[in-house]
Amino acid sequence: MTPILINCGDPNGIGPEVTLKALSSLSRNFQNRVILAGSIRQLQEINSHLVEPLALQRVKSIGMGQMWSAIPVIEPDGAADFIPEYGKICEEAGAISGRGIVLGVDACLKGEAGALVTAPSCKEALHLAGYRFPGQTEMLADLTGSPDHVMILTTGKFHVGLATTHCALKDVSQFLNLDLIRRKINVLHKTMVGWFRLTQPRIGVCSMNPHASDGGIFGSEEAEIIRPAIESARNSGILVEGPLPADTLFPRRREYGAILAMYHDQGMIPIKMAGFGRAVNLTGGLPFPRTSPDHGTAFDIAGKFIADHHSMLLAVRMAFQMLHIRNKLNDK
Repeated sequence: MTPILINCGDPNGIGPEVTLKALSSLSRNFQNRVILAGSIRQLQEINSHLVEPLALQRVKSIGMGQMWSAIPVIEPDGAADFIPEYGKICEEAGAISGRGIVLGVDACLKGEAGALVTAPSCKEALHLAGYRFPGQTEMLADLTGSPDHVMILTTGKFHVGLATTHCALKDVSQFLNLDLIRRKINVLHKTMVGWFRLTQPRIGVCSMNPHASDGGIFGSEEAEIIRPAIESARNSGILVEGPLPADTLFPRRREYGAILAMYHDQGMIPIKMAGFGRAVNLTGGLPFPRTSPDHGTAFDIAGKFIADHHSMLLAVRMAFQMLHIRNKLNDK
C-alpha cells in the first residue's frame, strides 16, 4: 500500500514528539508504511526518550515503490542544520514547517504518498516565513487547487464542519454568502458519505445569530443567506436541516450525521468539550486524505517530553483508514 507522509510540524513545538510517540504505539506493519518530514537529528534525540526507540533512516528523496530498512525521514530545506529552541516562535521554524507541508502535498499529488498527516504548526511562525495563510487548511486548499473544501473536526462519531475557519469574529458575516454555505454543505455531505461511509447523512446547519435571529430581530443572515443555501442543497438531494440555534442543535448532535457551524468557535467548543484529545482535524474536498491532531504546538510544554500523543495517534490511524477506503473504491 502507498505510504502516508507525516509532516512533523513546527520543530520548536510538540509536533516531532507526538509524532514519534504516536508511531511507537503502532504495529511494525503500520510503521513500515510511514514517511516522516522533519529533522533527523531532532527526531533521533526525541527517539532516545522512547522506551522502545524506533529505527529511523535519513533519505534524500521519496520516489514511488522504494523500500527502506527503517522509517524514512526526508528533511525539508533548513531542517538538517536547525537547532530547536523549544517554545520560541521564529521564522526558521515556520519555514521548515511550511516546507514540510509543501513537500507532503507534492508527494501526495505525485502518488508517492497516499495521505498526509500534519503535526501542529504555528500560524505566526508560518506567516514570518512567508506562508501567509489563515491556517493549514487554507494552505492545503491553495496548494492543491481545491476551492471546495471544508475543515472538519471529528471524534469518529461526532462530526463538525466549519463554514468559515480562521477569521476575526467581526468579519464572519461578510464572508458568509449563499454559494459558500451551499458548497460547504455539499463537501461535508460528500465527506460523510465517502470517508465515513454514511449512506444518507442528516446534516444540521447552525444559525449565525442567537435564536436563529428570532425572525430577523438579531440579524438577516438566516433569512437571506443560510436558509436559501439549505433549501438549494436540499433540492439537490442532500438531507439537511436548519438554520437551527447552536445551543439547541449541538445537544441533539446524535440525531445528525454531521453539523455545519458558521464560525470557528461555534463548532470547536462543543466538539472539544465532547472529546478533547480524542478528536481529529481533517480536510474534506482535497484530492487525498489529510488529517491532523486537535491541538496546537503547545509551546509551554515543548521539549519537556510530557505531551499527550493520543490525538496524533488517532490522526495517523484515521489517515490509514481513509487511505484504505480510497484504495477499495479505486479497486472497484
